[in-house]
Amino acid sequence: MAPVVRIAFLLWAVAVLVAIWIQDQTGALPLGLFNEGRAEYEWLSAASLAVFAAIAALFVAEMLRRKPIPPAGAIRGLIASFLLLELLLFAADATLVSRGASSHLGGPYRELQSDSGQWVWVKKAHAGSPYGFRTASPYAKRADRLRILFLGDSYTEGSGSSPGCNYPEVAAGRLSERIGAPVEAMNAGVGGYGPVDARNLLEHLAAEGYGFDAVVYGLFLENDFTDNLPGTERRVVSGINFRFPESRLLRLLHPLNSRAFRYALFLSRTSRLDRGAREQTLRREGPCRTEGEKLTEIGDALRSLVERRLDANDSAGASPAATGVMSQALRGLSEAARRLEAPFVLVVFPDRILVDEDLRRLLGRDLVAEGHDLERLRRWIEDNVEGSPVLDTTELLRGGSEHYRIVDTHLSDLGNRVAGEWVGERLATLLFASEP
Repeated sequence: MAPVVRIAFLLWAVAVLVAIWIQDQTGALPLGLFNEGRAEYEWLSAASLAVFAAIAALFVAEMLRRKPIPPAGAIRGLIASFLLLELLLFAADATLVSRGASSHLGGPYRELQSDSGQWVWVKKAHAGSPYGFRTASPYAKRADRLRILFLGDSYTEGSGSSPGCNYPEVAAGRLSERIGAPVEAMNAGVGGYGPVDARNLLEHLAAEGYGFDAVVYGLFLENDFTDNLPGTERRVVSGINFRFPESRLLRLLHPLNSRAFRYALFLSRTSRLDRGAREQTLRREGPCRTEGEKLTEIGDALRSLVERRLDANDSAGASPAATGVMSQALRGLSEAARRLEAPFVLVVFPDRILVDEDLRRLLGRDLVAEGHDLERLRRWIEDNVEGSPVLDTTELLRGGSEHYRIVDTHLSDLGNRVAGEWVGERLATLLFASEP
């Protein structure tokens, strides 16, 4: 084999080593790439570092000996095959899975590029919405009535038994009653969104010609501070939204950023979903259950979810980089709404563990003694959000577990109704200066 080829493979192996070191050992990504499975990721990263160090050493030894070493040739063949696989996966994923508007392959998400060049990820299209919004019929570009755009994550998209049971639709209904005129809730919530994703979607919808009379962003304190981690961006691979480094070199060179690894991760997680976890992802359509349901025992899945998010928020709340991302994103949302001449309102939903006494009791932990500050993120909102109305639902939802679903930390139909009616009342006051 020509020496120049051997040198090229050596340089590539060294570049991979440098990428692994920078991404995982220098703090370039202060909060990492994943909210869960961090221990497994650290193990895989260490293994990758060791493997590529051995490969680089083998290539160096071969060059010093000035004659081929059989294992080195086999490894070069494996590397070439891997790079070819990456190209094929990229082409197939972009063509058939993650950029197809209504592809049935892979996960439920797709990505599209706006006119400004910004990548926006949404749910795959269905008959009711080209963006996969939870609606039975497409929204017109211009409404014939007052329209409120609701942005946010799954809290906004809706955990209710049907779209009419979700807080945005309930809020629009109450607002309509208060002002005596029809109001349309344009529910643009997308499960998994953080504030950066919501800002990108708002700018894309505006560029597409959609009009709004007000913009409401639902901020869920339990995970929105960790959805858009510093130094990362969200992109869709295998129909799933993954975080990648903003650095293109890290994204291209680090083996755990490869499409092969992300596809393997998708398949692994999908295969491990038990029946209960699959049930949580289903959208049931039925009448609203406004009586609520009492939490009498805490299952392993709920316990794991609460504890994981509790620990993640401790890290994010104490990280200036993470709170800086949040501050910039909220400011961007407000400025985008202002350019549209639409009032911007922030609705805050608390961590469930902060307001649900039943959950705290069943969790069986002294969170204060452990050093958890459950009010930290609320205080951050109070101290850092200026110029926009903030509707904090914390005190409204405080009490027992009836406001939440048994299986996770989403609002129940009762919680959606209570929050929606209160938000509708406040919107009437804010937007129309009417008495509450």
